[in-house]
Amino acid sequence: MSLNKKNLLRFLALSAVLIFIMITVPKTIGLSREGFDVAEVLRQYFFYAVTGGISMLGIWFLFFYEHREIEDDSKYGSGICYSSQGEKPALSFFKRFTQFQLFLASFILFCTIGLFTYLTSQVSFTGIATLGQQFTEIDSLLFSSFLVPVAENLDLMFLVALGIFTLRYYARKNNWQAANFIGSVYALILLGGLFGVANHLLRYAGSDIALITVFLFWFVGTAITLLTGSFLPFLCLHFANNFFFDLGRFMSSELMLVYSSIVLILLGITYFIMYNGRLFGRGDTE
Repeated sequence: MSLNKKNLLRFLALSAVLIFIMITVPKTIGLSREGFDVAEVLRQYFFYAVTGGISMLGIWFLFFYEHREIEDDSKYGSGICYSSQGEKPALSFFKRFTQFQLFLASFILFCTIGLFTYLTSQVSFTGIATLGQQFTEIDSLLFSSFLVPVAENLDLMFLVALGIFTLRYYARKNNWQAANFIGSVYALILLGGLFGVANHLLRYAGSDIALITVFLFWFVGTAITLLTGSFLPFLCLHFANNFFFDLGRFMSSELMLVYSSIVLILLGITYFIMYNGRLFGRGDTE
């Protein structure tokens, strides 16, 4: 079947933005500030960028195979929960949102939660371990908050997409009931939590955060991804976790609360103006 143009444009747009955020922005900062003169910073950059890039290629393969060969399957769907909000196996409610509206709503929601979570618990699950002294505070914020969440979430996304792809293949081959397929897909939430623990042990072995906390963070993130059918909401949650922790290292809690609150209020007003009359998406989901 021919690939739906809307799905293709949405997929390409998201992929281009993620590549820019994960590769171009940190690379520009690292080169302009001579941060890559520090071998550990350069090593960490390539570690995240390469693994994230490989996962992105895997997602590309699965997306094009699913949509070109078996697009619009009414029983099992063809979405892989990357840029297919509201498409099976996700909840159809999220078809109401455009990709940008879902991103903006998620960003406001999770940054608000992230701000107050930091102010009460001061916990970060991930981040760059070493940054050179050449980096300014803003450089450090952007380098860590952009590179790490995108790369790690792409790794998870490929795992989730591969799981959906495999389950859908066996469902079609054995003519499963749609409910059995959906139930099997949502069992991947457990796999997402376990991936988070494995990722944490591999990259942050010296961290003193309880593994159950790490498990729950990735468990919830995987659930959000499957429910919405989009990569963006969990990315916003992960970004907020990293960003506010790092911001708290450079700024007092009082100043962070004031400045962050102002930005979030302005974003909330922007959302209301842009989507007045459809704050929760379009009325129909067709």
